[in-house]
Parts: sequence; C-alpha cells; structure tokens
Amino acid sequence: MRERIVCIEWEDAAFNSGYYDKKDKEKFTPVKTKTAGFVVKSDRKCIVISHDRFYDEQGKIDDDRHITTIPRAMIRKIIVLKGDEK
Repeated sequence: MRERIVCIEWEDAAFNSGYYDKKDKEKFTPVKTKTAGFVVKSDRKCIVISHDRFYDEQGKIDDDRHITTIPRAMIRKIIVLKGDEK
C-alpha cells in the first residue's frame, strides 16, 4: 500500500451554548479547519486519516492512532503532501 499524507481544508460544525446574537452572526458559522495526517481510508462518503502511524520491523504499516473522519460534503480542498493523489 502506497502511503499518502494529506492536508484537508474543511468546514467543521460549530457549537455555542449561549443565546443567538443577531449582532454577531459570524460567531454562528461553520469553522474553517485544516487537518493533516495519513490517509487510512478514502471513499465517496468520507476520508479517514490518522495522526500517528506505527511500523513493524520490516517497515510495513502496523497500526494507526488518533483517527479523524471527515465527511466529503464538509471538505473544501485536499492537498497531497506525500504520495499519489486520488
């Protein structure tokens, strides 16, 4: 398996426990986010990336940790930092 490292620019959901302030509407918009990591899975629904990757003695991928799943509908841009773009 060829290794891909990407930076994903996406809009995350936002949460505010206070009252809606009509004067500060910017506070209630999606949050522009950048997340970088190793691609674990990529399909038409989402991209799954890990922030830590472990290798066995032969240098093969052994395990992934700290997993983030980003729905495709929230992704604005994918920048490939290493590997093949798909």
